[in-house]
Amino acid sequence: MIAFMIFKLLVFIFLLGLLFYHFVYTTIKKLARRRKIRTQGEKVLASVIDYKIAKDSDRVRSYFPVLQFRTKDDQVVTVHSKKARTEKYPAGHMVTVYYMRTDPAKFYIAGLIPFIKIAGIILGGCGVVLLGYEIVRTVKAIIGVM
Repeated sequence: MIAFMIFKLLVFIFLLGLLFYHFVYTTIKKLARRRKIRTQGEKVLASVIDYKIAKDSDRVRSYFPVLQFRTKDDQVVTVHSKKARTEKYPAGHMVTVYYMRTDPAKFYIAGLIPFIKIAGIILGGCGVVLLGYEIVRTVKAIIGVM
């Protein structure tokens, strides 16, 4: 009985670490990076010049826009978004982009609120709390058996 409870405790601790790292830590890190680009970077208009198209197993198309913009140093930069879009902007469509002065390849397209990331933090945080509660219950049960 006690061996099973210890195994259960180890599994819960592993899951807690995995859940916290994947849903909370990495998401907060991405949002912090995005905030840093917005506060320390430059804001410019970028033109959509092309798309990279990907299809998933259900044949749903995702569009990754290829953008071109001119930096404050008058350098023309062409980048492609790592974030898929479900709709395809027409060629020549202008979007607002924030980029880092030191590395224009670090950018993000303004106007998209990261609801998925925020939901991931909230749900991941709830999972961390519930697993933490189960860990405390399991530890109390192990102490009670001894």
